[in-house]
Amino acid sequence: MTDKVKSAAGLLSPTAVSAGYVFPDTSNFERLNRLADELPDYVHIPLHMAVQEETLDSWEEDWFAHAVFEPKTHGSLEEPKIDFVYTWVNGSDTRFAETMRPYELSSSLNDDAGEWIASHGVNRYRDWDELRYSIRSVEKHAGSFRNNIQILVNAVESEDGTMSKQRPTWLKDDSEIQSALQVLSQEDFFGAEEAECLPTFNSLTIENQIYNTPSDTDRIFAMSDDMFLGKPHAASDIYSPLFGTVMGFKPNSYNTIVPPSEKDALRFGEKPYLIYTSWMLNRRFGTRKRKGQVHFGHSLSRSVYKEAMEAFPRPALKSACQKFRGETGFQLYSWYNAFHYTIERHREALLWSYIMIRSDPDRNGYLNWEERQAIVSDLEEGLANEGRNSFRKRMYYYVAKSLGDAGLEAPKVNVETTWTSLDGPATIANIDCFEFNVNECLAPGFSSPSWDERSDNPVFSTAAIFDRLARQDPQCGDCLTKLLLNRVEQGLSPLLPHADKDAEHRQTVLKALKRYSYVVVEPDALFTMVTDAEQVQVRLIDRLADPDKQAGQLCLNDDVTTDNENELLALRETISRLFNEHWGTPSRFEAWS
Repeated sequence: MTDKVKSAAGLLSPTAVSAGYVFPDTSNFERLNRLADELPDYVHIPLHMAVQEETLDSWEEDWFAHAVFEPKTHGSLEEPKIDFVYTWVNGSDTRFAETMRPYELSSSLNDDAGEWIASHGVNRYRDWDELRYSIRSVEKHAGSFRNNIQILVNAVESEDGTMSKQRPTWLKDDSEIQSALQVLSQEDFFGAEEAECLPTFNSLTIENQIYNTPSDTDRIFAMSDDMFLGKPHAASDIYSPLFGTVMGFKPNSYNTIVPPSEKDALRFGEKPYLIYTSWMLNRRFGTRKRKGQVHFGHSLSRSVYKEAMEAFPRPALKSACQKFRGETGFQLYSWYNAFHYTIERHREALLWSYIMIRSDPDRNGYLNWEERQAIVSDLEEGLANEGRNSFRKRMYYYVAKSLGDAGLEAPKVNVETTWTSLDGPATIANIDCFEFNVNECLAPGFSSPSWDERSDNPVFSTAAIFDRLARQDPQCGDCLTKLLLNRVEQGLSPLLPHADKDAEHRQTVLKALKRYSYVVVEPDALFTMVTDAEQVQVRLIDRLADPDKQAGQLCLNDDVTTDNENELLALRETISRLFNEHWGTPSRFEAWS
C-alpha cells in the first residue's frame, strides 16, 4: 500500500474550488526550474526503504519460492478493488479556452503566425461525449470490482473571477455519487511543490501526478475518456494479488544510448517522451531495448508509481511546469516509466537477494573463494538444464488455474498471457545462455583462488558484482538469473535468502517480489484513429456487430481533420449510434441521458 493512502470521502465539493483559490504566480516556474536543476537525474532507492509499507500474509512464502498456492492452508484470497481514474477536459467550454489562452500566448511553443495555437487544440480537446459512455462501460463490465471513479479536470475561471472545476453537464451533483465518483481538479491532488506551477494543459504532467489522487486502495486503472471496456472484465484482467500488475506492450522498442537530440524532440507523437524515458531507464538500470506500452488503460500501483517518479528527481520536477506538451522537448513518459521500472525492480530484487545476501553468508560484503565456488556450482547445475524447454514449468500457462486455486476469478479478456514475473524477469524470456563466463560476467579472476590469496581484491566485493550484473552488463545479469532458476522446476527459490539462515532478509525480498510482481499479456483490444462517419460505420459498428469480432477494450482516438459542419454532424450521429448500441444504459451517476 502507499505510504499515504487517503480516503476519497470528505474531498472538496464536486463543483467548487477552494474559496479564494487563484492560480499561482508564473514566476514559480523559474524558481522550480532552478530547484530541479540542482537535483540528480536518477537515484537508487534502497530495497528495504521501498518495501517498508508492504505487508505479507501467509501465502507469499510458498507462492514466490515454489509457485504453489495451497487452498487448504491459505483459504481464498479477497478480490481486489480498483479505482478507475480518467483524465478529462471539455474543450467546448469557453471558460476553459479563456483560462488557457494567456498560457498559450506565453508558451515557448507559440509562434508569430499563431499556427501552433490554431492547430494544437482542436482534436486534443474536442468532446464527443465519450466520458459518459466510457463510465457506462466500466459500470457494465467492471462494476463488481470497481472501487472509485475519479475524473481529473482543470479548474476554470468565470467572468466574475470565481474559480470552479470543469464538470460534465450530465453528471449528478449530490452526496450519493460523491462516495463512488469524485471530480478532482489539479490543485486537489498535485504535490505541494508541483502545484505551484498550476494550471497545466499537458496530459503528461497530469499523468505524472496521478499517484497522488486520494483513495483507500493502492490500485489504479488509468484511462482516457476515449477508452472503453467492450466485454465483461474480471479484476485479474487488470491486477491480481498472485500475479500483480497486468501489462501490455507494442512490438516497437526503444534503447537510447546517447542523450536525446533536438531532432528527437521533434519526432511525432509520443516518440520524444519514449526516447527520453528510455535514456533515463538505461542510465538507471542498464542499456537494453524496452518495448512501448499499448495505448489502452494502464494498470498501476499508486505506491510503485510514486517510487518510479521519485527515482528520477530532476525530470519529475521539471515536468511539473510544462503547461503544454513539447515546451522543453522532453518529459518522463509516466506509463512507460512505471511499467519498466516495475520490471527492472523485480529483476534487481532477485539479483540483490542472490549476490548481496544468499551468496555472502558472513555478510562482510566480500565473496571469498569458498563463496565464489558455491556460485560456480549453482551456475553449473543450472547450465545442465539450459535448452530443456520443458524443464521449468511455465507459469504463464497456469494463470487461470492458479487464480482459481486462490478463489479468484480468472481473466475474461486478457487471457493470452506471455509471461509472469513468477517465471523470472521478463528480460530472460527469449534468451539462450548455453555459455556463461564468470570471469567476464562477475569479475576478472572469479574462477581462481589465486587473485585474493594474500589480500582482498575489490573486484570481488558484493556491491561491485551486483552493480555489474544489475546495471553495467545487464545481459550477464539476465543469464545468471536464468541459469540459477534452471536449478528448480518452478518458483524463485534458488535466488532467495535461505529461510533457515536469514529470515529477515528473506521477508524483505518476498515483500519486494510481491510489490513488483507483474504479468505480460497480449491485450484483447482494438485501437482506431477515428476520421469520419463512414469509417466508424464500417470499421466499428459493422465489425462489432459480429460477436466473434468484439474487443475487450477499445480506444477511439480523434484523428478528424474536417471542419465541414455537415460531415462533423454525420460523424457525431454515427458515434452516438455506436455508443448507444454498446453502452446504452445510463449509469447511476447521470442526472439525465
